Amino acid sequence: MPTEGAALAYTVEKTREYTLFYLRKLVKGVPDQQALHRRFVCEGNELNSAYWLIAHIAVTQNGLLLMSTGGPFEKFSWAKHFGRGGAGLPPEQCPPLNELLETFDRIHTKAVAHITAMPDSALEGPNVTGIAMIGTTVRDVIIHAIRHEALHTGHLSWVCKLHGIATM
Repeated sequence: MPTEGAALAYTVEKTREYTLFYLRKLVKGVPDQQALHRRFVCEGNELNSAYWLIAHIAVTQNGLLLMSTGGPFEKFSWAKHFGRGGAGLPPEQCPPLNELLETFDRIHTKAVAHITAMPDSALEGPNVTGIAMIGTTVRDVIIHAIRHEALHTGHLSWVCKLHGIATM
């Protein structure tokens, strides 16, 4: 019988599969990597670029699924620019796309392994994020990370459409 941690990790993995569906379409469909930095404006509101979304998902997965659960958290120089409330960096100051995607994949792999190995009792630990709306436990933090990525997967689907990339 799988542990609850293994079931949550499975859901994290399935969420990432959907994110990658849109991400692959974007990377293949834009004319060049600089296009991933494009910020569209809708009804006067500037939207986050595909690059920002990818970096943000990597940073928040690192914080929510690794740091906040006692896992093997990583530090990388650009993280603070793509976290909660971060505006990103000018394209010329961003890490190259291949470095971003390697970090995106590496953090995810570590997070899935860490959550899979967590005993059920660890899920009852306290939410140390300081974000009350998430809930009170480590379990709540993991569930929030799942829904957080899914939210931004939806944003990636819109960015595909705005770039003229068919999604279905």
